[in-house]
Amino acid sequence: MMVGSLDADSPNGLPLASFWECREYQRTVKRVESGYKLCNELSLMIQERAELEKAYSVNLKRWSARWLSFLDSGLEYGTGALAWKGLCREAETISNAHQSVRNLLIDEIQTGLKHWQKEHFHKTPLPPQTLKESKLFEQDFEQAQKPWAKRLKKMTQCKKDFHQACKMERSLQVQVQNAKTDPSGTPEQQADEDRKVSSTNRISLTCYLLIVWT
Repeated sequence: MMVGSLDADSPNGLPLASFWECREYQRTVKRVESGYKLCNELSLMIQERAELEKAYSVNLKRWSARWLSFLDSGLEYGTGALAWKGLCREAETISNAHQSVRNLLIDEIQTGLKHWQKEHFHKTPLPPQTLKESKLFEQDFEQAQKPWAKRLKKMTQCKKDFHQACKMERSLQVQVQNAKTDPSGTPEQQADEDRKVSSTNRISLTCYLLIVWT
């Protein structure tokens, strides 16, 4: 039996079945769908951050314009006015910096992410829409595992037949033992029981060899 591995999808941190077992490639195929969704979430995250940067930039610029306008009234002058204007100019510089961050997030990072997503993920035209890549991966995995799945099915049936034959053999052995101690039993009956045991033994041996050779 393949050793399982821990995975983010594993309930309670218990090991999941190995990737190499039949049909266990589904978790890998699912990561394609997850990758597409993560691109959407990351794009949304970048969009929200860009909006925060823009809002801070706009508020700083508005704040600076308000207090520069106040200085124009002439109530403050001299070195005090210079310090006051310095704070406002600094706010404008910071505002421009945050606007640049916003532009970088939208024009380069988010745009680049969307382009990469569009290039690497393609949805099927008909509903229910799924990703062509996940469908293709699933078909490739299924085709690659097909001969092994066939062998596994055969081996599973052989194991079932083997256990059934062993169970029958043990039952017949008990019957033979009882027949030997039964005074009313005839030699022909005992010989018949022995033949049944031998036949069942051959069946169980055949099933065992099929399991080994499969």
